[in-house]
Amino acid sequence: MISFLDDQVGIIMEKIKKLGLDKNTIIMFSSDNGATFSAGVDSKFFNSVAGLRGLKMDLYEGGISVPFIARWPGKIAPNTVSGHASVQYDIMPTLAALTGKPVPNLDGISLLPTLMGQPAAQKNHPFFYFEYPENGGQLAVRIGNWKGIKRNVRKDPSGAWELFNMETDRYEKNNVAAAHPELIREMMEVAQREHIHPHILDWEFIDPKIKKAQ
Repeated sequence: MISFLDDQVGIIMEKIKKLGLDKNTIIMFSSDNGATFSAGVDSKFFNSVAGLRGLKMDLYEGGISVPFIARWPGKIAPNTVSGHASVQYDIMPTLAALTGKPVPNLDGISLLPTLMGQPAAQKNHPFFYFEYPENGGQLAVRIGNWKGIKRNVRKDPSGAWELFNMETDRYEKNNVAAAHPELIREMMEVAQREHIHPHILDWEFIDPKIKKAQ
């Protein structure tokens, strides 16, 4: 599948060159989640998540931290790397900024300053909020370099949070929640404020309002 994907990207890039659009086209490549654990893959052997903790369906970095590659000759400096924390819904405002057509009422923030090598002009998210109904129900909140995770929410809604410093502990090995209760309280407030009832009952594991018929 990786070889097939590589071939298809190559076909697209070759077509753009033939059309004379290579210098005036931005190509962005990403993924929707970390490496899978099923269908015969061997994520451990291939180190598919580069040593990060977790896989697809986890809210540890191995499940939600994904590659993002952007190419724009003459605009984006080649072989550069950014540590700017972003999320998939930043893409729409980025495209809006590129086309000069701002779209209102979006949670995303344009990545264009980072892509153009202007980090000082880049706005940052005050927080990121994640919730996922599988694997017992999970929550995650990131504020700056701090990331909190809560697991098994369906079974234990009042269970403990884990807390990691993503600047010094990207692999999420050192849980420092006990030393920072104020951060945990702040993340709990974010989770309570940002949760929206989903339209599918099975996805509601935080604050169910309707019980299934017996």
